[in-house]
Amino acid sequence: MKAGLYKVEKIDGDVTVVQSIQAKHERFTFPVDEFSHEVVEGDIVEIWQESGKWQTMYKEEKTKTANSHIKDFIKRISNQQ
Repeated sequence: MKAGLYKVEKIDGDVTVVQSIQAKHERFTFPVDEFSHEVVEGDIVEIWQESGKWQTMYKEEKTKTANSHIKDFIKRISNQQ
């Protein structure tokens, strides 16, 4: 796997299938528990490696699914309380 922008294509138990936004032919599996947010199919995420550990960032402005936006909004509200 390389660093870059990925779309979460499928969630299967504790593993996701992510497809590269830059290179459509590149697909990888990535552990659900490695994401920094509650991942949903359709999410656009940035994935990179830092100090030997994979890091992720949810890209709200690039994700077009309503379900992802709702979950992210609810998480932010619960974190503020």
